[in-house]
Amino acid sequence: MDTYTIWSFSFDIRGILTCKTETSNLQILVKEENQISSPIFRYWFSFIRLSAIFTSVSRNLIVGDIHGQYSMLMKVLEKAAFDPGSDTLYTTGDIADKGPDSASVTAFLHSLPECRMVMGNHDVWLENYLLTGRAPDIWLESNGGDATVKSFQKMKLTDTARAVFGRWISSTPFCRAEEKYIIVHAGISDRYSAEDVEAISRLKRGRYETGSWFSDKKDFIWDRTYITSAIEYEDRRRITKGMREPLDTQKTIFVGHTPLKAPFRSERYHLYAVDTGAGHTGGYLTLMDMDTGEYWKSQRWL
Repeated sequence: MDTYTIWSFSFDIRGILTCKTETSNLQILVKEENQISSPIFRYWFSFIRLSAIFTSVSRNLIVGDIHGQYSMLMKVLEKAAFDPGSDTLYTTGDIADKGPDSASVTAFLHSLPECRMVMGNHDVWLENYLLTGRAPDIWLESNGGDATVKSFQKMKLTDTARAVFGRWISSTPFCRAEEKYIIVHAGISDRYSAEDVEAISRLKRGRYETGSWFSDKKDFIWDRTYITSAIEYEDRRRITKGMREPLDTQKTIFVGHTPLKAPFRSERYHLYAVDTGAGHTGGYLTLMDMDTGEYWKSQRWL
């Protein structure tokens, strides 16, 4: 049976207060995907069920690009009094690279009852590393992959345990279209209509392959046209040649990928941008209530 060291938790009546990597003998047994058991997790999920009784308010929260910043993630969840028993956590992708604790971030998100991710460009490298062990130089040397590899090596995962996380990431869609929201990593290029986004969100994703299937969807993890057009519109108050028209939808769109000094809102483009540069010196992580627009900030990365 495969085991690996993970983290410790402590709680208040609302949910998670602290969650940190341990080097002690705390072990989590990985049996199959979505089947993890240990004494601490049995207590945790019992607490989740109990907390749902005492907390009647459920929220949809979205966190910007985490980039391996585990302590920042814990800080914003604490500030927001995040309750894993009732709150749903969305992410804009790019959960790994650059920051020091990508393995802890991955394991924590995987453990949540309701975590809804979209695929980011850095997650493509992470998926391939976890499933195949490949670590190309462009990822290691130029895109923060070296920190990710060191983080997973420190966790000392077996191949079987590592594949659990890899398969989980491989199930992550390129976009989500839900009742009130559309979530993508980078943006929505003008080649896609609202109907296209809805259709693509329903596609089942398998393991990443460098073929036409991925090439047709890569705009969602790379293309910044939508957010740059929205920023330009808010500056000029008009749409000019070369700008992308707003998507014909009443849903609120959430994106990451483009690091900003503060969360950005464009009513005309139905848009919130929530990447505030957690993977860059001086940046921080943002967690936002998707219905109210209220947000919480972590400490800056110095």
